[in-house]
Amino acid sequence: MHRWKGHVSRHPLWGAVEFTFAWHVALVLFAKVILPPLAPSWFPDLGATVVNAVCFAGVWVVLWRWGWLRVSGVAALGGLRRWWLALPMLLVACSYAVAGVEGRTTLLVSSLISLMWVSINEEIYSRGLVQQVLAPLGATRAAIGVGFLFGVGHLQNYLFFGAPLDDTLWQMLSAGLFGFTCAGLRFAIGSVWPMVAAHGLDDFFQIRSPGAAPDWWQVCVYVFHAVYGVWLLRRYGTGDVPLTRDGVPADPDERPEQAGALE
Repeated sequence: MHRWKGHVSRHPLWGAVEFTFAWHVALVLFAKVILPPLAPSWFPDLGATVVNAVCFAGVWVVLWRWGWLRVSGVAALGGLRRWWLALPMLLVACSYAVAGVEGRTTLLVSSLISLMWVSINEEIYSRGLVQQVLAPLGATRAAIGVGFLFGVGHLQNYLFFGAPLDDTLWQMLSAGLFGFTCAGLRFAIGSVWPMVAAHGLDDFFQIRSPGAAPDWWQVCVYVFHAVYGVWLLRRYGTGDVPLTRDGVPADPDERPEQAGALE
């Protein structure tokens, strides 16, 4: 395990690709080969929940063995006064609920629980582990790498889960831009947990909505993700900006003595 850490430290780009590939292989194996179909009437999404919980545990073990739980933002709350930066993402997620949600209560609860586990799993592997691996490349390159790998990873929906190719390509674009913005938020906040909430609700409201959002709105969301991600990186990207004791980039508008203040 420590030899692999040394390899990743010397070759962060290759390390990020290897981890992304390994995570997707594990996900597909557990979903399609190892575990039997799990869809009881009282919890129709039990299978997806178990698969994502297992993959989450694997990523957690890697972060724990490498001593990266806190620095990756997984076992840290980061700068609490910056959690508001995730609010625009939360508002975008809630916009998909304007038309309401459909499904019986059991299905809605099952879907919400499973999609929150999807969010936890994806945020911790992508914005936690992969982003920490890419961090030596600098904030901007790391965020671009995170977004690219996160977007490309959604090709699995076409290859293994029967999604139409055109839908998958749009999902790859959407996920890539979403991942880029979440990477900027992780650098700014120092924690993955605000993005877990926004990610889970975004997936839930889109999937349980009675209809797809208008194309013009989706384009607006894509533009917002790109612009907001760039703004976050320009303002909070670590670069030459001093860090607080918790590894959160100091606010450039704060005086030096305020940057290390407890929050």
